[in-house]
Amino acid sequence: MLGISTLISLVAGNCPLSPQDEGNDKVGALLDEYEQSLAGKAQGTKQAYLRTVHHLMGWVAQLPSNAGQFQPSQLTKSVVEWYLTHLEHEGFSLSHRTRVKAIIRHFVRFLIDKKGLRWSAPWDGA
Repeated sequence: MLGISTLISLVAGNCPLSPQDEGNDKVGALLDEYEQSLAGKAQGTKQAYLRTVHHLMGWVAQLPSNAGQFQPSQLTKSVVEWYLTHLEHEGFSLSHRTRVKAIIRHFVRFLIDKKGLRWSAPWDGA
């Protein structure tokens, strides 16, 4: 297993995921569906949620074992912890990281409740 320092250095220069860049049209469709699920939320809230999920997906896709592809099953507890540690190393505040964690929870709930996906999600039973 990679150490956190190695992992962070491998993905530190990542850029946000683009469905065109990594050839995964499912990512774009998934983001579109997630955006539709945010109907009724304030525009700023929707933008923040989508921006955060987009960045998370890009970061996860850049992990060495993921070969530039994002799959919801890659959102394990360890990966989410690594991502939050990455944000800490990048200088993001505790309040920002707490907000990001809440958004990730919301996204995972969407994947489970609306998309019917089942895997060992970061917060099973939450």
